[in-house]
Amino acid sequence: MTDRVLVAYTSKIAATDEIAQIIGTELAGCGLRVTVLSVAAADTLHGFGAVIMGDAAARDAHRFVRRHKVSLRRTPVWLFHRGIPPVPNDVTRMVRKLGANGPVSFDGAAPDWNRSKAWARYLADQLTVLHRGFASN
Repeated sequence: MTDRVLVAYTSKIAATDEIAQIIGTELAGCGLRVTVLSVAAADTLHGFGAVIMGDAAARDAHRFVRRHKVSLRRTPVWLFHRGIPPVPNDVTRMVRKLGANGPVSFDGAAPDWNRSKAWARYLADQLTVLHRGFASN
């Protein structure tokens, strides 16, 4: 497994791109190699050991999953959703289809930047365990 992580976002609507950038910055600060791209710009998943994607409810996200479905099935995936819970049914189906982790919802009129950073640090811990190939007791 590689320590390269793709943080893919669907749009600039509702600060999804800003949340993706915060997640990417936090992961990089934890020593992971991170690429932050829109899902439309993510041509390949080759070389990435994990994918973090938001907003999973967007139409572009579904296209991204269809385009990369083979790679995504063997890559650890985390989803985040920009909106108020409950999570839309199509996102729940995407989680089941991919065996993904999440989704985490970031809701409210303005994003909670501290919550985004905290979730990114949690992901960094999870990814470090996966990368090193061990599990803690």
